[in-house]
Amino acid sequence: MYKLITILFFLLGYFNLKTYSQSETYEKLWSDPEIQQRINSGIETNRKGWFTLNIVDQDNQPISDASINLELTNHEFLFGSNIFMYQGFPDQKQNQRYEDVFKQIFNFASLPFYWKALEPEPGVLRYEANSEKIYRRPPPDPILAYCKENNITPKGHTLVWDNPTWSIPEWLPENAEKREELINKRISQLGERYGESIKYWDVVNELDQRAGHMEVVMPKDFALKAFKQAEAVYPRENTLILNEVTNVWYKNAGEYSNFYTIIDNLLMKGAKIDAIGFQCHFFGGERDIKAMMDGKLMQPKQILDILDTYGEFQLPIHVTEITVPTIPNNAEGEKIQALITENLYKIWFSHKNVEAITWWNVADGTATKNEDKFLGGVLRGDLSAKPSFDVLNRLINEDWHTKIVNQNLVDSQLKFNGFFGEYTVKIQYKGKTIEKKINLTKNGLDKITIKI
Repeated sequence: MYKLITILFFLLGYFNLKTYSQSETYEKLWSDPEIQQRINSGIETNRKGWFTLNIVDQDNQPISDASINLELTNHEFLFGSNIFMYQGFPDQKQNQRYEDVFKQIFNFASLPFYWKALEPEPGVLRYEANSEKIYRRPPPDPILAYCKENNITPKGHTLVWDNPTWSIPEWLPENAEKREELINKRISQLGERYGESIKYWDVVNELDQRAGHMEVVMPKDFALKAFKQAEAVYPRENTLILNEVTNVWYKNAGEYSNFYTIIDNLLMKGAKIDAIGFQCHFFGGERDIKAMMDGKLMQPKQILDILDTYGEFQLPIHVTEITVPTIPNNAEGEKIQALITENLYKIWFSHKNVEAITWWNVADGTATKNEDKFLGGVLRGDLSAKPSFDVLNRLINEDWHTKIVNQNLVDSQLKFNGFFGEYTVKIQYKGKTIEKKINLTKNGLDKITIKI
């Protein structure tokens, strides 16, 4: 009898899993011709452009007898992850694997600037490589060197967050005025040291969760004051971000949504918000996966409606933290994770207001205990690639990639349609190969002259 019950439970689980992985509802929603048309046309319109390269000699005379090899080497769009495990593994081979994977698919890195770990004692600032080791909180300086070497854009996460577990140092005085002074000092210190090298900052994190931390003493209007202080001390070209939790995707009340009204309020008060950040952690686990497969959560039309609504602010949108669980923890669960990942990245990448997408934990088992149970990495615990990694690698490095090989010039020109970003151009002329780097951007020139 016991064996029979066990078999029945196994079969029920199996058929429930098959429902997840082969959900007709989910497939129908995402294969809808109208949705696919908007995604495909959005990628073509918002992520690509037509460019003309004019090739001339040193006397500015057109050259016609040359051929060109051209390849995208770095997207203008920001594909990122947190980099909290930089040099954080016990084995150097693991650290090397982590770094190799990171630079293979990501050009954007969220660095940990959590106050509690960055300044564990008053005045003890963990900036440099020889700083005290803290799990998932590597110091910024060596990460910045890695980012610079590998053409990865860094982001600071986060300047102000009222969370007592992860952010607020225990040594802070229980006085709002003194805390305000120390918050301003922290923002200024980081701006002076990193304002030139880090152009993106999550200035304030998770305001919609303030009700859960009301016991934490914070200055009145601390979010506005944080943006004002950051505006005063950081370079004008820096992007100051307001980052919010996943509730944005769960409940959409248009302009009366909580986060919408928070943004509206801060902007009217004069906050320099340069970008809007949405987290996307499916910490409901199996409940969230089932809701997606049943078409009750993250419907493509719902996602587009939310992006359109927040697009009314005319500000870039960053999807800042993503956890797609692997449920169940087997091959089928990994396929489900990969399927959801591919659909979400395509729809986000297609929207005109989105300029960055950031996965959260690269590998399973490298987060907090509460997050680890969701197995939300693109790598397994042994750092082998999951199907979700293969999806991101294919999308970023193959599907959304531009490469032209041995193209002859026509009237000294090369015209092509390519993704926005940095390119390496190799021109073969009179037995020589001349290599140039060019930037082809959404708001830049569409006609470039290269002199050889």
